[in-house]
Amino acid sequence: AILPSEPNVYNDVEAAFDHLNLKLGIRPDQIVLYGRSLGSGPTCYLAQKLSRQGTPCAGVILQSPLLSAYRVAFNFRFTLPGDLFPNIDRIGKIDSPVFIIHGTRDEVVPFWHGQELFLGCKRRFRARPFWVAGAGHNNIESLLRQTTAFHDHIRFFIDQCCDKNKT
Repeated sequence: AILPSEPNVYNDVEAAFDHLNLKLGIRPDQIVLYGRSLGSGPTCYLAQKLSRQGTPCAGVILQSPLLSAYRVAFNFRFTLPGDLFPNIDRIGKIDSPVFIIHGTRDEVVPFWHGQELFLGCKRRFRARPFWVAGAGHNNIESLLRQTTAFHDHIRFFIDQCCDKNKT
């Protein structure tokens, strides 16, 4: 049996990307990556890897992202050995537009994680973030269900990414 681990999660996201890219023929600049909470780790990993290879994806959406696993519990200024999903170390190496969604009352991953990741993005790739007033970690969509705001913000970001990459 394959045990859950950070490298295995990265292998999984690479396999999903390879399926889209190699099997279905979808170019990286036609793909918008989306990671929520812990899923922000493999998303940032893949976005950084694609950027390093010179084939950045069309965009990155991070919902309730974490700086790193240890930083959810402790306010460290640097990445310690063994820390998982060090998004803060990757975000500045991503050469794709990054859109961050975070609830201002997140009780699981503190709101300032989203703010710090936004500031860590290369300035030219910072999309205007969507800070959801009063939302926690698991209720952004339900808090906004009476409106189209959640989907409108995502659609606007994707439209910007796709318009930029039309061929």
